[in-house]
Amino acid sequence: MNLLAFETSSRIGSVALETPAGVLVRELGVPREQTERLLAMTDELLAAAGIGLQNLDGIAFGRGPGSFTGLRVSVAVAQGLAVVTGVPLLPVSSLLGLAERAWREAGCRRALVCVDAHMGEVYSAVAECRDGTVEIVGGERLAAPTEVVALEGSAWCAVGSGFAAYAEPLAAVIRVAERVLPELVPSAEALLPQAKRDLAAGRAASPSAALPVYLREQTAWRRSS
Repeated sequence: MNLLAFETSSRIGSVALETPAGVLVRELGVPREQTERLLAMTDELLAAAGIGLQNLDGIAFGRGPGSFTGLRVSVAVAQGLAVVTGVPLLPVSSLLGLAERAWREAGCRRALVCVDAHMGEVYSAVAECRDGTVEIVGGERLAAPTEVVALEGSAWCAVGSGFAAYAEPLAAVIRVAERVLPELVPSAEALLPQAKRDLAAGRAASPSAALPVYLREQTAWRRSS
C-alpha cells in the first residue's frame, strides 16, 4: 500500500510517504514554509520512493483542529491532488495523530491531549490505545484551560502544546499526570495508522467532503444560540 500524508496543524509541519519499502518523512521547519514547500517535498518523497502520484492508494491529511492557516494548506493541497489523480482522501484528526505519536514514541496508552488554540483556549481530547489501536474516547473540545480536567483511573500522559502555553491554569492537571509531553506536535507519519484503517473500511472522502475541522466556529455558534 502506498499512502501519502500531510500534517500542518501546528508550528512544525511534515509530509510522510509509506510504501512497502518503509516510511519516508520530511519536516517543514517554520509555518511559512508549509505553503511554499509542501508540494516540493511531496515530489522529493515520491522521487525517492520511485513512484508517481498515480501509484498512491490514498492521501491522508491532518484535518485539525489546529492552526487555521496550516489546516487550509493541507486541505487545499490534498484536495488538489485528489481531483487530479482520483486518489481517495483520508482526513484524520490531528489530536488523534498527536496521541498516536505519544503512544508510539513514549508508550502513552492513555493520553489527555491538549493543544494551544490561542485566544485563551485549548483544543482537547482523551485518547486510549486498545489492542494496538489508538482511539479518541468521547469528543474533541474547544474550551478554556480551566475547563480541562485530569483523567481518572490508570496512569496517563498529558500531551501537547496547551500544557506549555497554559502551565499555570493547568497546574493541577499536570501535577497528577504520569508524564507530561508539552513539546510533542502532530506528525504526518502518525496519521498513517488511522488512514490505513479508514481506507480498508471504505471511509475515504471525496474532495468536496474532505474538510478541515476548526471547532471554533462550532463553539461560537453554540454560544450565540
